[in-house]
Amino acid sequence: MKRLTLSLLVFCASLGIGQTQTNDLSNRALWASINGKKDASLGDYQQHTGKVLVSWRMLPGDDATTAFDLYRAAGSGAERKIASNLKNCTCFQDASASTSSDNHYRLTYAGNTETLSTFTLPKAQIANGLPYWSIPLADTKDVYANTDKVVYTANNVSVGDLDGDGEFELVVKRLQSVKDDNGNIVSDGSGASYSQQDCLWAVIWDAYKLDGTLLWRIKGGPGIILGNSSSFAIADFDGDGCAEMAIRTCEGTVFGDGQEIPDMNGDGKIDYRTWGNQNSSSPGWADHYNVAGPEFLSIIDGKTGRELARDNFIARETSEAWGDNYWKRACSFRIGVGCFDETGLPSVVLGRGVYARSVIEAWDWREGQLTKKWRFDTNDNKVGKDGKRHSTYAAQGNHSLNVADLDGDGLDEVMYGSMAVDDDGIGLWNTQLGHGDANHVGKFLPQREGLQMFHCLETGTTMVALHDARDGSVIWKKEAASANDMGRCLVGDFFPEYPGCEFFYYQGNYIQQDGTETTINTKGQKGGCGMAVWFDGNLSRQLIEDNIINSPKYGRTFTMYRYSETFINGTKSNPAWYGDLLGDWREEVILPDATRLADIKIFSTWYPTTHKFPWLMTDHCYWMSCLNENIGYNQPTHTGYYLGSDLKSDAEAWTEAAKVQNREAVSAIATVSTEAKNSLSDSFSLSGMRAPASQRGICISQGKIIFKK
Repeated sequence: MKRLTLSLLVFCASLGIGQTQTNDLSNRALWASINGKKDASLGDYQQHTGKVLVSWRMLPGDDATTAFDLYRAAGSGAERKIASNLKNCTCFQDASASTSSDNHYRLTYAGNTETLSTFTLPKAQIANGLPYWSIPLADTKDVYANTDKVVYTANNVSVGDLDGDGEFELVVKRLQSVKDDNGNIVSDGSGASYSQQDCLWAVIWDAYKLDGTLLWRIKGGPGIILGNSSSFAIADFDGDGCAEMAIRTCEGTVFGDGQEIPDMNGDGKIDYRTWGNQNSSSPGWADHYNVAGPEFLSIIDGKTGRELARDNFIARETSEAWGDNYWKRACSFRIGVGCFDETGLPSVVLGRGVYARSVIEAWDWREGQLTKKWRFDTNDNKVGKDGKRHSTYAAQGNHSLNVADLDGDGLDEVMYGSMAVDDDGIGLWNTQLGHGDANHVGKFLPQREGLQMFHCLETGTTMVALHDARDGSVIWKKEAASANDMGRCLVGDFFPEYPGCEFFYYQGNYIQQDGTETTINTKGQKGGCGMAVWFDGNLSRQLIEDNIINSPKYGRTFTMYRYSETFINGTKSNPAWYGDLLGDWREEVILPDATRLADIKIFSTWYPTTHKFPWLMTDHCYWMSCLNENIGYNQPTHTGYYLGSDLKSDAEAWTEAAKVQNREAVSAIATVSTEAKNSLSDSFSLSGMRAPASQRGICISQGKIIFKK
């Protein structure tokens, strides 16, 4: 295996979990949530309303014997222990929390008073029964002063530890939204929208701490177009414990420190937009594409928002070079993250083109240098590892991309749609089924070796197909009588009565893992092709659709629209981001408020569970799906090991997770060194955080697993 045996340390640094945190010994991320609103539609779930759920992370190295004590103090009152020796779960339902004061929670190992993590649930949160954490959006008058004409609505979100304090921050993409004379937003930027001619910045990015502090703002230049081509990548690319951001930039981009990219080519302008008839009902760009001017890749410092490095983006060339004469295909951009070498550090993934010619590049930001790692081009006349020329990989791209270790060699591949590129930039496989809108990569068939890929197509007669991710070979597929456009599909373990995952395509039946179609009552859910989420306490996933979280098996789990929120990206109706942000293996859902101007809401489950799994972000496949979620048409999260109702025990998933990460489970290592707890001055917890000399238990020091007693 190419990935290092102890890659977890590097991996967690790459994730952006700070290594300088000292007040949270093992990054347990204590959190508390409550839903105080009665909702008759929840049925049996109603019993959990009004009770506080306190949760924390299971980290790699924990097992069934790892136990915790939980304490609570109400307001300024005395602290008391409310739960002892919690082993087989990472949450506790507190039914007696104070409703008239703040509740301060503290987590320790069982029988030990040393603090692992703390969290305060504010009185107002409990009194109002709010199952979300609110982050107010900063005003945008510094971008465009006339808010009667232009505002910036919240769109996609991504996460990372930007400042190295051991906690995640959020980066929020906001799109220029134009109002009419009556104050109604008539162009919200999420589709083929038009922008305001006298405003140079169509897209901005805000970075927020969870307490609402605005860290920095970047204003994309006039060549950063609206729609879904302004993706952004958040990861710790150089391994210093602080995440950076990679974005496509142009002349006129203003960074967090106020520095601006000037007129670089000396032609006397920075605005290359082509404007149409301003008297028409839809004034704005004639084509809303970027047809001229320099384009760059910029690496942004997560702490300050300043630009660290810049190089040229994949060259635009001519419109016809990408398959049309009106610049749409030339302006299909992708920016993501992947891990392509033995260091385990992530690289930036760039993409240009999707319907015809496609070019993909990998770039490294290491030791203060930005360098190109490799380039894949469907025009380069090379031969892929499947024996097919790269020219046959043309027209195989999707409106998104997936990154995962498809072939099991410990390094990532880029799945661009119906084709995959290996970790060295050479084509790996090509199904030649053509372009599609939705791709899923993960462990969907528990008994089958490796990962699988499920996708829908809009070219040819194939509606959906399930493939072996290693070589792209077809496991099964569903054909239509004639050429069709199947716009959406989804995969997840929704029904415990069927083995493995179920597969769904829009307006079709669920498909069992062997390809057999089954008509199933989905409890009134529309379409069934939103996002798959772990939100309640069951191992089966739920659906996020129509501002509702719904279990196709058990019914409605959460009526989200009761809390003044909205989904984004028009008919795609995506969350701004979702994933296991906090770490008790259920997933948080991040959404803007109904206006997309007031705040960002982090919705967290209030359902208790008796199951215990490692923080999902420590699974490489899952981590990649989270970091690349905002690319093009947002895609759901998936794990690289099977997590579903078929599990005989939680430990079955722990063992599989350890194998997937190409390392032995810590609990199974017999050669752990034992050291006096104060003898190691430079050691790290298994979450990748620097550990104080006083910390006891398993840690990593100088590449060795140590037990500090």
